Amino acid sequence: MLLCGVLAMTAQGKKLPKSVLKDSLPVMTARCEKLLKAAYMEGTLIGETDTLPGWEGYPVKLYEYYTGKDVRVGAPKKGKVYLLDPSPEKLAMWILTTSWEVKGNIDRENTDKIYKRILGQSGAQFPVSGVVYEAMYKAGEYYPYLFKDGVTVYLKDSTDFAKDQHPTEEMLDFYLHMKYSDLTERTGTYARIISTTREMYTAAGGKVDVGTSEDKKQIWLCVVRDLYKKAWKNDRNELMIAWAKGYL
Repeated sequence: MLLCGVLAMTAQGKKLPKSVLKDSLPVMTARCEKLLKAAYMEGTLIGETDTLPGWEGYPVKLYEYYTGKDVRVGAPKKGKVYLLDPSPEKLAMWILTTSWEVKGNIDRENTDKIYKRILGQSGAQFPVSGVVYEAMYKAGEYYPYLFKDGVTVYLKDSTDFAKDQHPTEEMLDFYLHMKYSDLTERTGTYARIISTTREMYTAAGGKVDVGTSEDKKQIWLCVVRDLYKKAWKNDRNELMIAWAKGYL
């Protein structure tokens, strides 16, 4: 397993005042409830585990879901994925804390930018491992992407992955339990849930050499995994803060 070492990017900023939370947290939580309704991969809950390798102690949920009708095959496509999606209140805290720490306020303009970015990039879904279908290029054409630790990944043996066909149950189960050794060194650029890049992480003070989007070092998976795990037990999400420092 990859070892990341020290992951902290920034010193923690001042906490949100309780007076601000009293008025703003319920409002933002209600908005996040609507956002999380876009979590299309939360189809049928198969089970929950806190023993998934690399995610021990975290309530990772296994879902089975279907796409809409794929125009190329004339039927929906089936996917399976482990997700660790935040609750509406946790997501609301991450959004408010990010705005407060980066801009010193929780103005609607700033929180809207964060909210809309998450909605457009992920629907606040964090795929721990499995297949993520997206119709990115043409409506009704659902292409599967493999994810591990919140980042797109690629198999060493590409013959095990057919983009245009229905994966078998055996393939779907394999994708759920991919090991780092099954993957190429190359990984995707963007980290869920707000599409943080390596460059954003580094600019925000990241301590691990994750290279650039051109290098695509596999260590990026480890960094994203550990920062998201840290955020899960915290009011702040450092991956979101890194994005906000570049875009707010």
